[in-house]
Amino acid sequence: MASQKITVLQEPSAWKVKLVTGAFVVFFTLLSPVYYLNRWHFKRNSRRNPFYTSKLVQLQSRYPIFYELAMYVQNFPVPHLVYKALPKLQGDVLQVGCGTGLLNKYLHKNKDIRWINMDPNLNSLRLGKRLGRFSTFVHASIDRRTSLSPNSCDTILFARSFHHIRNHKKAFVECVRLLREDGTIIITDPVVLEEKEKHSDKKGYMGNSSIDGVIWRFSKESFVRHLKMCLPPELEIESITYIRQLHVTNYNLFVPQTDIIAVLKKRRNNYAAKNY
Repeated sequence: MASQKITVLQEPSAWKVKLVTGAFVVFFTLLSPVYYLNRWHFKRNSRRNPFYTSKLVQLQSRYPIFYELAMYVQNFPVPHLVYKALPKLQGDVLQVGCGTGLLNKYLHKNKDIRWINMDPNLNSLRLGKRLGRFSTFVHASIDRRTSLSPNSCDTILFARSFHHIRNHKKAFVECVRLLREDGTIIITDPVVLEEKEKHSDKKGYMGNSSIDGVIWRFSKESFVRHLKMCLPPELEIESITYIRQLHVTNYNLFVPQTDIIAVLKKRRNNYAAKNY
């Protein structure tokens, strides 16, 4: 596998960090009764069923407008800026886990993108369509074979959705089928800061969260290690970028996080054949 380029972008100034940390304290103080009640109910039921979905997650799944409110709180003060580190997008772009189309709303002026919007939550897709963020969608999961035609995408984008995918190996197999030659996969996801991780040598693991449901958890190193383990020979890592963007999730006081942007490339057919 070719060596990837690793970039670490500069963090925000100290006063801005203090402002966002203060916002976390305010939000948590106001929402703590909801948080702890949901957590108590979740722990009580997850003892009998490890895959039990909390009431809060059920609420956001059934009524996606609450998901949008949650995204506003988690990505405060400027929610759409979580997308600012994305590379330039153009052509046929499959957005995996598009939700209600918040990224579509942010990039609505970019006419070079032909969106293919995919999500397993039909309620989110219907709301996104009602809000005019997209006109068509694909109700599917990327870790299963989809109804999309082979070689139909220039780019496959996981914009803060990668940690929700259950089986990454199967997901990448489907990505290879859908990508055109020299196609690109872009993954942007929050990961736990290395220095705050108790087991930094640990592999990524799947857990059930009272506020996110069943998700993958990674540190910076374990994310890259997991990625390399899951990639088929047709894909290679082109670059890894770390940027700790200024929002509440990254600067919370419990599990501080940073953002990772991974760019993968599909090898040319004649080159990939030599690696089988």
